Amino acid sequence: MTSAADFLIAEGISRRFGHTQALSDVTVQFAPGEVHALMGENGAGKSTLGKIIAGVLRPDTGRVAIEGRELKPGSLSDAFRAGVRIVHQELAQCPNLSVAENLSLHAFPRNRLGLVDVREMARRAAALVHQLDAGIDVEAPLGSLAPGRRQICQIAAALDERTGAAGGVGPRVIVLDEPTSSLSVAEADRLLEITRGLARRGLTVIYVSHRMGEVFAVCDRVTVLRDGKIVATTPVASLDEPTLVEQMIGRKLEASVRGAHASPGARPADDAEAGAIRALAPGHAPGEAGPVLLEVSGLTSPGRLRDASLVIRRGEVLGVGGLVGSGRSELLDAIFGLDDRAVGRVEVEGVPVPARSVRAAIAAGMGYVPEDRRRQGLFFDLSIHENVVLPFMRTLASALGWRRMEAERRLVREKFAEFQIKAAGAGLSPATLSGGNQQKVLLARWMGHRTRVLLLDEPTRGIDVGTKAEVYRLVRAAADGGAAILLVSSEMPELLALSDRIIVMCEGRISGELRGEAMTQANILRLATTTPSRRDPRLASASPGA
Repeated sequence: MTSAADFLIAEGISRRFGHTQALSDVTVQFAPGEVHALMGENGAGKSTLGKIIAGVLRPDTGRVAIEGRELKPGSLSDAFRAGVRIVHQELAQCPNLSVAENLSLHAFPRNRLGLVDVREMARRAAALVHQLDAGIDVEAPLGSLAPGRRQICQIAAALDERTGAAGGVGPRVIVLDEPTSSLSVAEADRLLEITRGLARRGLTVIYVSHRMGEVFAVCDRVTVLRDGKIVATTPVASLDEPTLVEQMIGRKLEASVRGAHASPGARPADDAEAGAIRALAPGHAPGEAGPVLLEVSGLTSPGRLRDASLVIRRGEVLGVGGLVGSGRSELLDAIFGLDDRAVGRVEVEGVPVPARSVRAAIAAGMGYVPEDRRRQGLFFDLSIHENVVLPFMRTLASALGWRRMEAERRLVREKFAEFQIKAAGAGLSPATLSGGNQQKVLLARWMGHRTRVLLLDEPTRGIDVGTKAEVYRLVRAAADGGAAILLVSSEMPELLALSDRIIVMCEGRISGELRGEAMTQANILRLATTTPSRRDPRLASASPGA
């Protein structure tokens, strides 16, 4: 491996957003053929640095150079011509176009008549996408895919060796910003293999991730940022997890044994989220859950769900496992009234909730944190304040229906403090926040005494290790306070650590339920890949959720 100084350098980089100093005099060198991690808490400046290197953002000061050639600041096209690619954490795609069209936007193949060669476009797209997921139909509308598969398509686009009309060279530097945040375990493992393969070919991979296991598994060096400044750049082989966590958050993270609710069959402590899981506050023991709070019977939606039934008791966390596209998010959508084709019965404390009505679900005491916070969760035309209080404006209002602004401001102040939301002001748009702080706003909206049933879909996606530990405590605290929680997570350690029971979905059906010692990664994956008609009866309870 050649010297980092001979290849890519980001030198003296500073960037301010309003009153927030995102980066301050940051200098990092990257070597060819290495996987270099950028780590830090939310708002530390990791994604900002990656976007500056890729030309998406213009630095206030500093420069980016490849092999001595200085890139034009804030020029995506100049960075692209120099071989720099970026895969954003948030999906940057055209959902109304096909997968193949999305992957050809920079250079459509044309035939002898100058028309778009649809067949060649599909062939090229398949060659890229099927490296990651052979099951993706490249001719299908990209918007019809689950978020995890849309992320796979975005990653595949960055691997395209063609430069088309832009000229220049093929990819030499790829910035991966939380690339596995919405992928299943198998997909994430496959991506890590591909990442190492890119490095072996001489590409520089700048890897932004909160997942400790990924960094230790695939990265050569790691640069830690805190409050926009460099803390350290260290070979991964010289680090252990506690040291890395301490560098990220500026203090030692007190480790506590996982709560008694966690199963003996959970994965080892050195798994992908081991540091955060060890920080999980002890929860209640199994068997302390109260009466049934949420009951779902025969929930069905054409092409999405088939006869899903479950119950969750007061004070219980019911985990939902399965692969991307198995129907996990669709189950939560239908329960919350977002699926206008869903039929079946949903009851909260024995009272039926009218189907296909979000208003009725909220009135019944449900709250929903969706997987895709930008497209489904937040309102970017409203302020952070309004995003937090929106579902409860009516209950906070006066008897005449007037908004009681002081009551709203008091609630928002309490939420800011409880969830440690970092923002220049509550009157700003959520667009001004980092991804992690946007997620905190969503959690703050729904976590509280008004929510009796809490639906959480990938609640820690894009959140740093310190904040994950806080979210884990908040989830357990909500359960201990009497809420019934339905938790979808692709993070196997998270699912095992937080859940009292786990149901697993496959092809839109609940393929089985796991309890106690049966709650293991192997059993979850077995049920996730086995249709209900072929499942091992020893892995599924006779009546799921009973």
